[in-house]
Amino acid sequence: MKDFVEKKGIKYLVHFTRLENLNSILENGLIPRNELESSAIDSTFNDEPRYDNCKDALCCSVSHPNYKMFYSLRMENPDVEWCVLGIKKKVLWEKDCAFCIENAAKNSVTSIPVDERKGKDSLEKLFDEIDGFPKREDLKIPDNFPTNPQAEILVFDKIEPDDIIGVCFQNEDRKNEYKRLYNGFKFIYNSDFFSYRKDYEHWR
Repeated sequence: MKDFVEKKGIKYLVHFTRLENLNSILENGLIPRNELESSAIDSTFNDEPRYDNCKDALCCSVSHPNYKMFYSLRMENPDVEWCVLGIKKKVLWEKDCAFCIENAAKNSVTSIPVDERKGKDSLEKLFDEIDGFPKREDLKIPDNFPTNPQAEILVFDKIEPDDIIGVCFQNEDRKNEYKRLYNGFKFIYNSDFFSYRKDYEHWR
């Protein structure tokens, strides 16, 4: 799996969250929903129902956020500030992961047993051509991006602070604020992480 990740040029995973959760994440790491609910850690969740039926997993994306879900949440919560975490790629082979070729809550995904979504072959499927859609080359999808922009990784484990590369913010002021507060993390402002992919027209 590591060789495939290197071959594709995958540099990191991403996970978006509300800014109000960030201090806790930088101190405690990313913790699965079921553990948070039974702990004293104060957290705000994006999707209360968790239709993927995996409260014991964290949701991540490869190289770029699931912009459809991210945009929808931002429109539903206009007063909420968000950030995007960069996570070390080694999580893909060091943690217990399941690979979903589209949104993890879709019936077409949940109908497949979780164990059948694990392993190198399942990861490779995220980069396969999709019947009925133009080829990746025609859509100019980078090698390190999954084919479907809503493809997700379910991580059945905690992601420690040491596995968090850095954080991307929506503005420079917030970036500078966190640079003063924390050492050991990279803080950046990059609007690309809050936008859609260039091939979005084909996924409406």
